[in-house]
Formats: sequence, structure tokens, C-alpha cells
Amino acid sequence: MNSRMQVENAVLGGAIRFPKVWDDLQLVAKYFDDAVNQLIFERILSLRNSGVEPDIILVNAGLDKRGVDRVWECVGDAPLAAVAVKNHVNQLKAMWAKGELGLAGRKLDQGALDAGVDVSILVAEALQVVDTVSASQVQLQISYPGEYLGEYVAEMQSRPPFMASCWPKLNKLIGGFRPSGFYVIAGRPGEGKTIIALQSAFELAKQGKHVLYFSLEMPALQLQHRLLAQTLNIDYSKIANDDLDFQVTDIVDGDLYEMSARQQVANASSVLGNNLGVIASGRLTPNMVRAYISAASKSRPVDAVFIDYLGLMQDDVEHRDKTAKIGAISGTLKQLALELNIPFVVAVQLGREIENRPKGRPQLSDLRDSGSIEQDADVVLMIKRNHRDTDDKDAQGTQLMLIVAKNRHGQTGAVFFVAQDRISKIVQE
Repeated sequence: MNSRMQVENAVLGGAIRFPKVWDDLQLVAKYFDDAVNQLIFERILSLRNSGVEPDIILVNAGLDKRGVDRVWECVGDAPLAAVAVKNHVNQLKAMWAKGELGLAGRKLDQGALDAGVDVSILVAEALQVVDTVSASQVQLQISYPGEYLGEYVAEMQSRPPFMASCWPKLNKLIGGFRPSGFYVIAGRPGEGKTIIALQSAFELAKQGKHVLYFSLEMPALQLQHRLLAQTLNIDYSKIANDDLDFQVTDIVDGDLYEMSARQQVANASSVLGNNLGVIASGRLTPNMVRAYISAASKSRPVDAVFIDYLGLMQDDVEHRDKTAKIGAISGTLKQLALELNIPFVVAVQLGREIENRPKGRPQLSDLRDSGSIEQDADVVLMIKRNHRDTDDKDAQGTQLMLIVAKNRHGQTGAVFFVAQDRISKIVQE
């Protein structure tokens, strides 16, 4: 992509991500050299003239597939702060002005060679172009970081902080879940992707965050059983099989009570709360994810999204093969995270090649058959299970290593946990 295209994309993306800056930009279609970007600009302008503040969905609604793909590119190329949009606009105007002056100069050269053309007329035309260019550059200025860094820092400070995961050792590496971050939990079948994703989502919900959890593998009832198991420390199989006719102890309002497990489960609704929304569906596309987020946000903003797992998702368009499909879905989900400014956490299933590798330790290259996930992800967490002689067989506890294989914002490394499968939970060693 050439620099002109990057600047055009940044301007259009900034106009969509930061709509309040529009009135200060003074844009016209002729500033855009690319035909698709001109269409996107006209679409934004049409919405503005209708009194509608455009967002990415409204802009896409009036475009074909090529235009929709470009809109996503523009949003991805948008500046990080609203204050920087105007700088990109000034740069675009300068590029346009240079082109216009170059065209005028070429016309003058041609006029001098053509005896049948009145050069004085061409000079007048050139002067008119110069006047137009001068008028367009009234607000053009060189910008230095020191001029707007304070405003940018203030904007950063106003953003929500990291949302901590339930494991302090992991937080030391990744900080927690960052707004607009794209997180990948990768592992082989049965290694604990669902346990980690569901436990993380539930912990955020207990912190008061509004979380949506999309499951393409398990019905909502099974997820409910897992939540009860990890919350009440009751064997998952006993809850699933309704084998709850045994006594347990529980603390209610600071007092210790003995009750049946069935009664404890019945009382758990106050513990589970209403912050974790579960969507169990056999078919899910990026547009459906957006629709669910929009519906849930009508009551209050959604703070985080979890998807288990990406390989079972469908796309809204056809692709030549599975790799292309997963890559397109991954890219769209990342753009959704950026646009909505909330973390997306997706589970990904790794290929069986790991099983033939010495010690079976996963690595980033194992994601290469999964489209562009490795490039899209801000953080990649990879699971490795170790079965040791010291593991508690009665509790089905095994060592689980969570490898931070990629961390765009910090360090990589590994942390160790004990996976207690019977209660669908991992705990720090």
C-alpha cells in the first residue's frame, strides 16, 4: 500500500472512529485519489447530511463487498487518538495540493509547445489553481508531538484500565485484558480451553463487568453446570447427573450451615449473578456476534466478549478454503475489538502435529494453518498439560502450563497451574 493510500485510509478511519472531529476536517471528495475511498467518503457525507452520525455498520450498508473490506482497512489504519485525525487530514490536503500544482505545470509545458494555445490563458488557469490550493492550506501546519501529547495522554488516562484475570501470576505477564485487545487461547482438544475461557469470563462478571460468552460446542445447560461446579466446589459430574443428595457445609451471612448439595445449588443464583450472558449456538458469524453485542448493550455496555471456539464459526461470505475462512473471521473479530474498544478472547484448537513433537510443547508456528490468527492476536496463550506422579488422582488435578507465546504489549513466558477438571477450574500452584 502506498503512502497516499495509507493517509486516505487513516483519514476515513478517523472520521468513523472519532465522529465528533468531522466538523473541523473540511473534507471534499476531490482530496481522495482512490475511487473506493471516494465512495466511502460520499457515503459518510450522505449520512452526515441526513443528520445521522455514521458508524461502521451504517457506512458498510451502502457499499459492495470491496467497499466493506476497505472500510475495515480504514478503521484498522485510523489514528489512536482523535487529536491526530486532523494531522492526517492536513497531510492529505498537502498531497492533493502537490498533485494539482504538478498538473498545472504540465499543462503550461504543453501550452508552450503548442502554438495554437494561448499561454496567457494557461497561466491564468495555473494562478487560479494556486489560489485554490492556498485556500485549502489555510489550516495546514506542521504538528509536533509536544503540541498534542498532553491531550493524548489525558485521553489514554480516561480509558478503562486492564481488567485483571483471576490469576495474579498470569497478570504479571499480560497485565489482564486490555480494551480493544484480541486474545487467543490455543490448545489441543480436552486440554482446558473451555475451562480457562469460562473461568476468565466468570471472574470478570464477578468484578461487575458485563460479559458475553459464545459457545459453539456446549449447550447452555452444560456451561451452567460448569459454573456451578467451580463456584460451589462440587464435582461437575454430580451436578450434571443430578446426584446431589448429600450434605455440604456453606457459609451464609457469615454463619456456617449444613445443607444438602441440592439446596446449595438452588441458592447459587445470587452468587452467579446476571453479568455473564451465555449464547450457545451451533452457528455463529461475525455479524451475528455484532448483533448480539448490540442487543446486550441496550441494557448496559458490554465489557468483554469470549468465543469458544473460533474454528467452528462461519463467515458471512464464501471462501476458497478453511484457512482463508478462519483468517477472515479472525481479522473481522480483531476489527470489532478495535471498533468497540473491548477485549475479545477466542479459543483456538491446535493441530495434532504437536503430539509428535518432543515434549509436545506448542509454539506459534502451530497457528499458521489457522489463517492470520498469529498476526491478528495481541496475546497468544498456549496450553500444555503435564501428568505427574504427584498429581492428585482423586481430584483429577494435573499440572497445566499456560505459555504466553506472544504478547504485543509486554513480555512472554510461562506460568504453571493445577487443573482441577472435576470442578472445571484451574488454580495457581
